[in-house]
Amino acid sequence: MRKIRTCLILGCFLLLLSTVHAGLGDFSGTWKNTDPNTRGITTLKITLNGTQAQLQTWGKCEPSDCDWGTVEAYPYGPGVGANLTPSASSLSAQFRTGFSETLVILSLSGANRLSAQVFTRFTDASGRSNYRTDYTFRRELALKPAPRTPADIRPLGVKEDLSPLAPADIRPLGVKEDCVAFNWRNLRATQINNRWKIVDGSHLLLDFGDNEDEARQALRVLRHYRLTGMCFVGRPDPSLTYFLSEGQAPSGAMSREDCIPFDPERIEVKSVNGRWKITDGSHWLFDFGSSEQEARSALALIKRYGFTHTCYIGRPQASMTYLRQ
Repeated sequence: MRKIRTCLILGCFLLLLSTVHAGLGDFSGTWKNTDPNTRGITTLKITLNGTQAQLQTWGKCEPSDCDWGTVEAYPYGPGVGANLTPSASSLSAQFRTGFSETLVILSLSGANRLSAQVFTRFTDASGRSNYRTDYTFRRELALKPAPRTPADIRPLGVKEDLSPLAPADIRPLGVKEDCVAFNWRNLRATQINNRWKIVDGSHLLLDFGDNEDEARQALRVLRHYRLTGMCFVGRPDPSLTYFLSEGQAPSGAMSREDCIPFDPERIEVKSVNGRWKITDGSHWLFDFGSSEQEARSALALIKRYGFTHTCYIGRPQASMTYLRQ
């Protein structure tokens, strides 16, 4: 009966899942809960070997998160004859303890976003009710500098300079910087498992889901400013992302930009309703939640590079933001 109940639950909820079209490879990686104050699952790690998948899970504990262990995860496609590698849209896995069984159902829900439905059933005599929880996870990007080799870049109205690229000069300052170098000459927008991504050779840089227009606009921005570094404040779930060009702030303007100016001399860190923000007068620019340290690090970086504009690709839910002078 236990196996029958599990199968019925799994079958029903897989029919109810709302997923984006994806492939099995899009599940691979480490995922962090978007709620830093969750009392449930904090981290997921999905590893693949062909069509076989494994899920490792961590739950909130003190002083450090508890490792639930690693179990086999099962991919699901659109039909009984489907090739799971390009078509898998969901994963399921089950964790067992001496007093409970937990069924985890995962599906991609946007660019670098993963939704989880978690069903916990108690198997002891405690009398506790079975319950369901829902989470959203964000992928922790593990990017590595790509080799700087010539690439076939199709022109997009941007004049290309294919002279050798010097290594990115990302200089340290009072705040330790967390940057990943890339070669703007090698960047391309490509569709992988029906998701538009910007890649540097074989390395993923940005993911735009099904939005080709935003991916190509982002590619124009990266090439126009000849950007060579993507930097973060607070990973794995960064509170601020900015780009540099040979260790300098991008400057100038380009057509079809969506930018909001601010005064770098007026901005400051303030606590607003219990949340740390960078404000420009009465307007707040960036929100850092409970992290005063990240807010002050971001302020120092903005002043160091002299950024004066916050720019967006795709609003109100921007798929990419960048700062420039």
